[in-house]
Amino acid sequence: MNLENGDNIEKWFDELVKPQSEVKKDSKETKVFLANGKMIRFDKVLSTKEFRESGNEAVLLIKHFDEETGKKRISCFDLSKENIIGYSVENDI
Repeated sequence: MNLENGDNIEKWFDELVKPQSEVKKDSKETKVFLANGKMIRFDKVLSTKEFRESGNEAVLLIKHFDEETGKKRISCFDLSKENIIGYSVENDI
């Protein structure tokens, strides 16, 4: 499987880990809050998905457009790690 294209990576991940919950798609902005008080901000977000396994294990996938490279990217965060305390998603209602 070709993993260079962001769409193929997301398809591969979707097949590997079936989501138990999906949240907040088609957002404009997503923020990930770190335990050290810093924040990682994503603009031009195409989708945000949270995947949960049994227990407290959860992964956040953020599909976004990178203006520097002009390409779509997928950023992945392990929400069960202590250095990530949460995230927020801005949606149009």
